[in-house]
Amino acid sequence: MRLGRTEKMMLEGRYGEACKRSLELIVAIAESYGRGELIKIKSAHVSGVSYKSIGDAGLEYLKDLAEGGAKVRVKTTMNPCGFDLDKPWLFDVDETFFEKQLEIIKSLEAMGVQPSLTCTPYYSDNKPRRGDHIAWAESSAVIYANSVIGAYTNRESGPSALAAAITGRAALAKDHTDERKPSVMVEVTAKIFDYSDWSLLGFVVGRLVPDEVPLIKVKGGTMGDKLKYLSAGLGTSSATSIFWTAEQDFQEPRDLKRIVVTKEDLKEVRDRWALTRRPTVILIGCPHCSLREVKEIARSLKGRRVRRGVMFLILTSRSVYRKASELGLLEIFERAGAHLVKDACLAVSPKKLSRNDVVLTDSAKGAYYAETMTNATIALGGRRACLEEALGI
Repeated sequence: MRLGRTEKMMLEGRYGEACKRSLELIVAIAESYGRGELIKIKSAHVSGVSYKSIGDAGLEYLKDLAEGGAKVRVKTTMNPCGFDLDKPWLFDVDETFFEKQLEIIKSLEAMGVQPSLTCTPYYSDNKPRRGDHIAWAESSAVIYANSVIGAYTNRESGPSALAAAITGRAALAKDHTDERKPSVMVEVTAKIFDYSDWSLLGFVVGRLVPDEVPLIKVKGGTMGDKLKYLSAGLGTSSATSIFWTAEQDFQEPRDLKRIVVTKEDLKEVRDRWALTRRPTVILIGCPHCSLREVKEIARSLKGRRVRRGVMFLILTSRSVYRKASELGLLEIFERAGAHLVKDACLAVSPKKLSRNDVVLTDSAKGAYYAETMTNATIALGGRRACLEEALGI
């Protein structure tokens, strides 16, 4: 293992026991990759924030690090918890869960982690530049950072991302090099329209080539927030940390194997999550909505009212929520009976959903995890379908 002077001092405990333990974890990961090297990082993003996900054992681990004086060495943000800290009643949060969730967040804050509570840190001030080496957890954010921004990050776990933040080092792996070239060409003949289609496309590609790096060719090209949903779908069904698009400037390998994604491939999965009865919960914002998306939804809700018997949740980051408030958009949501919420992820929420509930979402990732972690019936629909169902149109 090749270590620099500072790294040797960390392992000797000169920067504290917490830093020593964190670097020991990073070194073990680096040795498992077989490269025997570490790399300095510029930012980190930590997952495993919800009490539902990490429980008492995870809470004690974080408290132990914080009480041991652990401090992050780079800009570090945190993933969502299970509810909006200012609106816990929307998510059936009891007093014990609430208090333990606050302990988790306070422990991370004591280490210097910013309480961003979002899966889209690139919408806040944790947006890496092209070529930056970072250590991010949260699969959709990892794929977006590598594929859209052009940064370099492993697909970290919550503990490894935190250890990287504390040491400022990550294990050198393929994802931190230019070896991460495409290994399969994916030609998409299906027509891709809205956010749901992009999410579904990513999910289908991941199922077809779960261990490959895809080069995705879509008619009309790829752009904007749509790539966020593509990243989320792909990260849900595959182990990859990056995709490539036809618009990116590199020499395409001649020997790439090719697969085709047709409308039938998308229909097969869409039919699995077909809406068969009216939803009781409608969820938009997996991953968290951008400000542009929030504005679009607000325009659709202005002067209208969500139908009785449905909870309409639009999830976003704290930074976007603050901007929406400054623009007066919160009033539109409130008058419509919809809920613009921050901090939250339904997949790790304590919200009680029964077999009588029907959750409609425009996210393949959201549908997959809601099906896995709740008793509710799950349906996938486009953004327009979600809005029409919410308004009873």
